[in-house]
Amino acid sequence: MKDRAHRLRQVHGDFHPWNILFRQGTNFTVPDRARGEWGDPADDVTSLTMNYLFFSLQRFGDIDGPLGALFQRFWTRYLDASGDRELLEVAAPFFAFRGLVMAHPIWYPRLPRDVRRKLLAFVEAVLAAPAFDPARAADSTTSSINIGFAREPRGLSPEDGWFRT
Repeated sequence: MKDRAHRLRQVHGDFHPWNILFRQGTNFTVPDRARGEWGDPADDVTSLTMNYLFFSLQRFGDIDGPLGALFQRFWTRYLDASGDRELLEVAAPFFAFRGLVMAHPIWYPRLPRDVRRKLLAFVEAVLAAPAFDPARAADSTTSSINIGFAREPRGLSPEDGWFRT
């Protein structure tokens, strides 16, 4: 990221559905800015799109249904409108941060183990790839998000010793 200072923009830092308040039509507010004013737009984009993934996993067990469609639609429209294809090359650490927060039992203690496993498999897959590919992430032919991984991530639940108090 050090060699990509040209990507520095004003960002929100905690962009998720509960921080987008619609009034009427396209009139909206985005409250609750976090962590700082400046960063890479990938932080906000991955933060928002991780919510489609998160809720789709809980509802459908995969990136599927209307949330999977929203995930794909968002990425297609964002990339078409912004032209920022470089974002796909820098998205991994931002996905990793969000995925680890969402998979962590302190923040989501009732999250099913299978959803934690899939979130962490997604993070591992994104970190292993040279660039993020939204179409591959939402591949409906797979039964899980273990994209390109022969094994499950280790230590995914408090029972596995992943989290100790």
